[in-house]
Amino acid sequence: LMVTGGVSPNKQGWVGPFAGKLSTETERDKHKVVTDMVHSIRIPTYSTTTNNTTATPTTEPGRICLQILHTGRYAYHPFAVSASNTKSPISPFKAKELSTSDVKSTIRDFAHCASLAKEAGYDGVEIMGSEGYLINQFLVSKTNQRTDEYGGSDNFGNRMRLAVEIVKETRKACGLDFIVIFRLSMLDLVKDGSSWEEI
Repeated sequence: LMVTGGVSPNKQGWVGPFAGKLSTETERDKHKVVTDMVHSIRIPTYSTTTNNTTATPTTEPGRICLQILHTGRYAYHPFAVSASNTKSPISPFKAKELSTSDVKSTIRDFAHCASLAKEAGYDGVEIMGSEGYLINQFLVSKTNQRTDEYGGSDNFGNRMRLAVEIVKETRKACGLDFIVIFRLSMLDLVKDGSSWEEI
């Protein structure tokens, strides 16, 4: 199973202007070249017989998942958004806080990106929830100073609501026959970030 590099679900989540994004049918069609090539490659698989001898290998098509990555405040462009009005140390642009309706729109963007990925032939998606990117910015109280249903320094349930709703909407949009990986590598690259209890 291969996982691509990060592809944004919308323009605000771009790493930089004109970076990888999947939010239109035109972009979807360009991804089909990649998925078709991966699926054309046959991977040998081996199994063991009942008497512990190795059986003749069979082959399976290659598999590939699209990583959906929204940079949030790490974006290197003036459209950067985040959980709160904060600036990352690696971008000259201060991120604008997403309104509650913008958060819900971003959730829909993730699900739509995953649906387009499925149409493009991907076997699944990996939703990037760590390493300081947008979802992680909602999880960490230092970068999430919201007071609505998606925030609260003492309310981890609210801070993880964005991640949970993205996964639920992605599953709903893509069905059960599609891989959905949520990446949480326990490294949020934010000073005084997530506690061990929260991870």
